Amino acid sequence: MTKNKVEDNPGGDSERKLVHVVSGLAYIPLVYFFTELSLYVLFFLEFIFFSIVVSLVLLKAYRYQPVFDMIHRWGRKKENYIPLKPTLLVNTGILITYLLFPVNVVCAAIAITALGDGIATVAGEKLGKHKLPYSKRKTYEGTLAGIIVAFAGAVIFVSHVQALSASVGALLIESVIGRDFITDSSINSFINLLKNDNLVLPIASGFIMIVFG
Repeated sequence: MTKNKVEDNPGGDSERKLVHVVSGLAYIPLVYFFTELSLYVLFFLEFIFFSIVVSLVLLKAYRYQPVFDMIHRWGRKKENYIPLKPTLLVNTGILITYLLFPVNVVCAAIAITALGDGIATVAGEKLGKHKLPYSKRKTYEGTLAGIIVAFAGAVIFVSHVQALSASVGALLIESVIGRDFITDSSINSFINLLKNDNLVLPIASGFIMIVFG
């Protein structure tokens, strides 16, 4: 989902990613202070977001103009962008992480996903000048900034080794995950869904922290 330079998005990745940061961090107090209740809230949000996304997909198929305007505002050309789909996927990733790992690891994974992914885009867009050798969209500056802020958020909940290893690992994964391009193939659509960084990063971060824990 993330890129470090705006090329064809009229809304700007920075705007979308700042929303991503704020909304992502909002999960931390929910999980940390209301541990048992948070599971029910996550399932409820999953149902709500899923219902909204399905509704938007249907409205898009019927060419409902407000939905088209929203996609034009926030989407990238040639990308299969659906409003609130990233929100649904990050909620799914956090829900899976919650079911697999301890609360402190979950909170650290949320911080890495929200801060690392979001700040990498904003910093890359503003400061990025040197492309990563394996990506035309990612920059050293954006990726390094993402690692630093992800570490700063994660280290509040886990050890320095866990926070650093998960931050580096997550931002490297984020830098190689491709965009969700438009496709007519149901198989490719499913692959696009699974490789989305909103879904992958919290789960991957959690596994890395357990390995280094």
